[in-house]
Amino acid sequence: MLQWGLARQRLAAARHAARAGTWPEAAKAYAAFLDVRPRNAAAWVQYGHAQKAIGELAGARSAYERAIALAPNVPDTWLQLAAVLRRLGDRTAAIDCCVRALTIDPNFEAATEELLGLGGRDRLPGGISHHQGDENVPGQAPWLEALVKAQTGDVYAPARYHEYRRSLTIPTPPARPRLDQPIAVMIDAQAALPVDVRATLSSLRDQTDPSWTAVVIGPATIGDHSIASLAALDPRIVFVQSSVSPTTSYMLLARAGTVLDRQAIAWFSYTAAHTGCCAAYADHDHCIDDWRTGRRHDTPLFQPMFDPDWFADADMCPALLLINSANFDITLEASLQRLRKGRNEVAHIPLLLASIKAMSLQALRAQAEPAYAGQTHAHPTVPRLLKASSHQIHVVIQTRDAPELLRDAIDSLHRLAARPDLLRITIVDNRSNLPSTARLLARYAARGIAHTIALDEPFNWSRANNLAVADSDAPVLLFLNNDTTSLTSGWDAALHDILADPDVGAVGAMLLYPDQSIQHAGMIFGIGSGGPVHEGIGHSARDRGPSGRWSRARSAAAVTGAFLAVRRHVFEDIGGFDAVELSIAFNDVDLCLRIREAGYRVIQTPTIRLIHHESKTRGLNVTRSQVAWDLEELAVVHRRWGAALFEDPGYNPHWTRIGQPFDGYRFPSLSETLSHIERSARADPWQVTAHASVDG
Repeated sequence: MLQWGLARQRLAAARHAARAGTWPEAAKAYAAFLDVRPRNAAAWVQYGHAQKAIGELAGARSAYERAIALAPNVPDTWLQLAAVLRRLGDRTAAIDCCVRALTIDPNFEAATEELLGLGGRDRLPGGISHHQGDENVPGQAPWLEALVKAQTGDVYAPARYHEYRRSLTIPTPPARPRLDQPIAVMIDAQAALPVDVRATLSSLRDQTDPSWTAVVIGPATIGDHSIASLAALDPRIVFVQSSVSPTTSYMLLARAGTVLDRQAIAWFSYTAAHTGCCAAYADHDHCIDDWRTGRRHDTPLFQPMFDPDWFADADMCPALLLINSANFDITLEASLQRLRKGRNEVAHIPLLLASIKAMSLQALRAQAEPAYAGQTHAHPTVPRLLKASSHQIHVVIQTRDAPELLRDAIDSLHRLAARPDLLRITIVDNRSNLPSTARLLARYAARGIAHTIALDEPFNWSRANNLAVADSDAPVLLFLNNDTTSLTSGWDAALHDILADPDVGAVGAMLLYPDQSIQHAGMIFGIGSGGPVHEGIGHSARDRGPSGRWSRARSAAAVTGAFLAVRRHVFEDIGGFDAVELSIAFNDVDLCLRIREAGYRVIQTPTIRLIHHESKTRGLNVTRSQVAWDLEELAVVHRRWGAALFEDPGYNPHWTRIGQPFDGYRFPSLSETLSHIERSARADPWQVTAHASVDG
């Protein structure tokens, strides 16, 4: 009886503290109550709330898990655990918790909302992924339909691409301007079957804009086939056995088997006439026909604005490439590679204007004709052997104690370098107190591995980096977090290889959580409320991403400062990090934007990988003061860069901008499409302009 009286007193004290908003006292009181009543699930939930309020996310997670173990069928506890896991960066587990909550209560709207925000549209009950009705999907509820519509609008989950494509209507472009001469469609049929040629010519003859001619370039076997009779029926079509000289200003390059949307010629004509571009390309997908059920679409390739690194991979080649005859080459791939070598006005039309048609399974089972057997469209690439550069890399690492993390960061970086003798490592020691830290720094100094700068000032990430840069004259700077572990042998050779391109100003790496899920694969702008977000976060490191983007080097809007390599002369020319207005947050984003403003590209590469124990030394920003500070610095970046903070040349407008990146497909408006085309047609669509000068 005495024990129960004590428990009641502690519970009353805990509730009083919680109502007053004094969360540290509430946490202590709930902990004291649970010492006496450890099987009270509701108290564990309240203790979790208190732990979360004071920023102890690991403690909150543990408390919610204890509550679930005692009362597993309370959906709200699963939702609370999901919210904490999301803040801890464990997206996969958070999605699982939301699904568990909805399994218990399918009408739990808050869990549905959280699941959508996590990018788990494919896990909604009954497979519902967008607001439109589908009589084939059981269990739809009006509230869910309305909620999904309110949260995401017309967004289709990636798994439902065929439905999205079936609902998609390519709009008609503005009537003017248009080219004053036909577009010559050059169809590569050298490795094609007659049925491939038929598919492409049929789609051409169905165009809304009839201003085109077609040249089918193929072997004699194509010219002797009945498909060639189309040349006698339509004077716009000719068959030849070798390349021909250009006869018009613009040519549209395609391979046989590419099916053009009815609006394709009209859109390419509009784009060329409106922008005066030297080349243009569009998005495409793949399709297969069944004479009974019709055409089915899959595997879309939603392209970025022109990015030389993205198009270095033949797999990323657009299905259609409009090109000025002055830049014409024999094949689509060769013309694209010519465009990569200079700064050209290459417009991107963010519309699905083509589908690459696959042969039906029934036809594939038949015997191959000798004339076509063994022909392929493969474009083999020869792997390059990376050679370590003779140039020094200046590595800057900030630390405040955490000697174990620092040792792992430096030792792994040094051990895996192709030329560790060319690393100049500067440690900025910001008020460390532990004797073990002092011994580690002294040992590195004695072995000549790292030099230490003591900085007895309040934490200012930007200022510390700027000061350390003066510690050497190495041509390459690498700003590295002390809570990282390098995973890539020869990372320095890979870095030098990317920086061999003089147009590249900065390089970011693939960062993984300790569980091997992705923490950073570049940043994306314009998602949700508009702040920069890490892409790929929470996905498996084995996941290649949409169109394999996480497995290839590409231009990025920005990369994180946890691993940020910059050319020294670029860093100095733009004034380094902003230590006055951006001392803690978004300084890396601002630096990347200023690098792009100076005409250089920021590259995200998967060839350099590290484990990142995110915010191990400083902790996550969860308190009101920390979040408010972040928002103030984000406001600084927004005032400085304006629309550039919401526009990402690498993020196609077909992808949703609500929830998680790449979580679903949407329908771009006509105004969005026209604006995108105009912005993409600049000589460098990745270059940005600041609204105000950078101070400090």
